[in-house]
Amino acid sequence: MSFAATCSDISLKDGHILACYAVDQYGSSVYATLDLNGFIGNDDGYFTWKGVNFASSASEIRLEGTLLTAALLKKSGSYRERQDIDLNDRIANESGDLVFR
Repeated sequence: MSFAATCSDISLKDGHILACYAVDQYGSSVYATLDLNGFIGNDDGYFTWKGVNFASSASEIRLEGTLLTAALLKKSGSYRERQDIDLNDRIANESGDLVFR
């Protein structure tokens, strides 16, 4: 199940840390974070899953609902137009912990 269905107050901290209040196995709401730099990369200006450190080559990083958006640096040194990746595709809430799947 997508994380957004069981999380509230979803936000992005420091441009790469997903934060929210996630429902745990007891039905309580607990603060949870996940460093997206460990799971998302930049390949010539495009977001990639199973990459790392996207934030080091991105500008104007924002969270729009569950879409992570940014202008990403290309190999040529210029920025590609704003790209997005839907965090609901690979991030889940497992008993109050945000996990990459």
